Amino acid sequence: MNKRTGVAATMVVLLAALAGVALGQPGYAAVVTTDHTGSGAPALARVGGGLYVAWTGSTGTAFAKELVVGYSTTNGQTITKLSTAERTRQGEGPALVADPHNPAGVVLAWADARTFGTLTATVYDGTAFGCRTAFAGLTTRHSPALAADSSGNLYVAWTDVIGHLNVARLATEACATRHTMWLAGRTVLPQTAAYGPGLVFDTTGPNLGMLIAWVAPDAAHTLTVASWVGSTALTRVSTVDTAGAYPTSGPALADGPSDLYLAFRASDNHEHLGYSEGCFPTCFFPADIGTAVSSGIGADALGATYGWFDPAGNLVVDSWFVS
Repeated sequence: MNKRTGVAATMVVLLAALAGVALGQPGYAAVVTTDHTGSGAPALARVGGGLYVAWTGSTGTAFAKELVVGYSTTNGQTITKLSTAERTRQGEGPALVADPHNPAGVVLAWADARTFGTLTATVYDGTAFGCRTAFAGLTTRHSPALAADSSGNLYVAWTDVIGHLNVARLATEACATRHTMWLAGRTVLPQTAAYGPGLVFDTTGPNLGMLIAWVAPDAAHTLTVASWVGSTALTRVSTVDTAGAYPTSGPALADGPSDLYLAFRASDNHEHLGYSEGCFPTCFFPADIGTAVSSGIGADALGATYGWFDPAGNLVVDSWFVS
């Protein structure tokens, strides 16, 4: 079968799942439009039977909006807000990942709007925030990204002030004693990005390791996915065919049970979603799923939940294949 034909056929099944059509397998699809408002791509992380959601809210000025963190046991239908006094820039979102060292916690990263975008991270242990660390001298205009590898190591990716991609291990081992984090093995890549990057660790068949995705600051908004192996030379570099609907937000990467997923807002102001089909190197053929969005797309690392802001500015949480 022709590759693109095969992808198109399978995307019909995927779109049916996103629309809530029964597919003869466990799980369901549920799109929840909340009364929470904001901007930028929301961040999501599944922990146990619940869902953490973090987003840039509506309170404050354009250069210092509230950073909201919430928890839901109902896939977003009800979100309990956690207290935070942090600030982010309008139109940009935070990053969130399940804490591999705490089954009840998450790790959060964002650009602190009060200090001109200083890369900042904190840990929420299920009860309180702690180990807040502002990485002095490292600033970004865009949303960072977080991911955990199969050994429990945390990684953070961001764009620096001149647009270059950066990746480093986010070391949290001293949080319990010194109450601080540090960045280990920071790599500044030659590639530049127009928005914040996507980051995920691949556990599917090809096992491509730590993947980074970004949109180039060129006229075509070229979308690329590659494996980061700890050096300035990326491997398995793949250009994504976006079929003319170029990205207007940073990409979200997710690692599903058997496939990788990639989502972004496109130039038609719709969500576009593609999956890898186990390609080596990665290949995605994103399709318009017909959903109008006003922000970038966020995804939990498992690819089971997506989030965005609709044209009215309301936070939308889309969970599928969730039992």
